[in-house]
Amino acid sequence: MRYREFPVDEALAPYVRQIWLLECDRPAAFGGPERIVADGVVEAIFHYRRPFRLQFAGADVVSQPDSVLVSQISRYVEIQPAGAGGFVSVRFHPWGAYHFVPVPMCVLGDRATPADEVWSRSDIREVEDRLAMAATDEDRVGAVTAFLRRRLDAHRKRDVSALVRALWRTPAPVRIDRIAGSLGVGQRRLERTFATALGMTPKHLTRLARFLRACRRLRRAPHARLTAVAHDAGFYDQAHFIHEFRTFAGMTPGEFAASPRVSALDVE
Repeated sequence: MRYREFPVDEALAPYVRQIWLLECDRPAAFGGPERIVADGVVEAIFHYRRPFRLQFAGADVVSQPDSVLVSQISRYVEIQPAGAGGFVSVRFHPWGAYHFVPVPMCVLGDRATPADEVWSRSDIREVEDRLAMAATDEDRVGAVTAFLRRRLDAHRKRDVSALVRALWRTPAPVRIDRIAGSLGVGQRRLERTFATALGMTPKHLTRLARFLRACRRLRRAPHARLTAVAHDAGFYDQAHFIHEFRTFAGMTPGEFAASPRVSALDVE
């Protein structure tokens, strides 16, 4: 199995968090399903070998389309190869995917959306053909980068990163009305902006940020006292802490800390 990360093009960097590539010659090398907890970001995945299998919490296992956008707002997902697999993945910032697509982000929430339902089939066919013919990893990433730059030019929108960062980085408890006031916008306008640009409410984003802070703490100190982790992340009691982990990860905090095959995004 091969895993590589690549520098993000300067024009894409305000919106794209990471571009990475994974190849797996046989399913056994992958080591079984990997669970990815809900994180509020969108990933655009472009397969150039056999697509991976995917299963959202509470849903059936399906084969991913060759090119797909995966959004996890409130559910975890598990992935595993179906054979010799290989793909390039673009992980956007929470506010990032909005700038590349012609639809409101609420349309994409908690599902795997075939890329040709969002962008034109001819555009997707072009990037897939370039991936199929690419001789190197750099050529593959270059094909995806060129596609994204064209989409950014076509769909560029008002920057909402300051609004999102203000909530994403503020420790709990968070007063949405106060954050909105400090940014010079009304609470209702903030909520409408979030529905369009992120597909969720400001309150839900703060829940995800608090949950992901707890995930990071557990990854760095898996033997830490759970009550201390809950308190540091901003949970008001242990029951609420456990409930959020069951909602977003499908397991308890202790199970998450003990599992090496569960991935969680780091809060910036």
